[in-house]
Amino acid sequence: MAQPLPPLALAYHSVADRPLRDDPFGLCTSERRLDRQIRRLLAWGYELVSFGALVDRVLDDGGAGVAALTFDDGFADNLHALVPLLRAHGARATVFVVSRWLGERHPQPPYSPILTAGELRTLAAEGVEIGSHTATHPDLSALGYDDALAELAASKHQLEAVIDAPVDVVAYPFGKASAATLAACAAAGYHAGCRTSGSGSWEEPLNMPRQDMDNGATLLGLRLKRHDRYEPLVRTGVGRLPVRAIRSARRWTRR
Repeated sequence: MAQPLPPLALAYHSVADRPLRDDPFGLCTSERRLDRQIRRLLAWGYELVSFGALVDRVLDDGGAGVAALTFDDGFADNLHALVPLLRAHGARATVFVVSRWLGERHPQPPYSPILTAGELRTLAAEGVEIGSHTATHPDLSALGYDDALAELAASKHQLEAVIDAPVDVVAYPFGKASAATLAACAAAGYHAGCRTSGSGSWEEPLNMPRQDMDNGATLLGLRLKRHDRYEPLVRTGVGRLPVRAIRSARRWTRR
């Protein structure tokens, strides 16, 4: 009997085709690569929902067979390149926006445009869930409770004013959150929050885990992340695997 698919949240950023030499922080995923990853998720049997819906399902029945595509920072290409892919596959997604970056350019290469307020409204109208990624993108784990609350509350209010709808999910910048961060998140009125790199727990709505999908992420990596095996392998030196093991792992991704 096949094992049920575990719940899965994937953390992307920009949807653009950029070579790594122009994208040193690995923020970009090409449309072609993202399309392949969506197709593989659907072939495995996942239902692609918003992050908020994923959290509800996890709390209700464990979330088996449900996955969320999430995109941090609020790149303009999340409207222009992502939405057509979502339509083509009948998928949902969540975009976590840094509210004070609206209409600006991203501060790191490739310095791509961030959504304008008008584009953000259009994105929400397309059925994409809008979440917070704070007001200014600080490391919340380095802030005390009051400063973290100010960041989280300001972003929530600013985004809600733009889209005229509730914003009740948040992604912590750099995937970092302390006990004070989680308390501030609850006080700011968020329903759910998430981290990155597999950190967090499916049993904590404000501390949910996501898996990073960086520039060049492969289908092998996706399968490992599906089972929360990627980060442990990286920490133990997966890069030193012999060629035979890598080929075997690639065959495994086709299952």
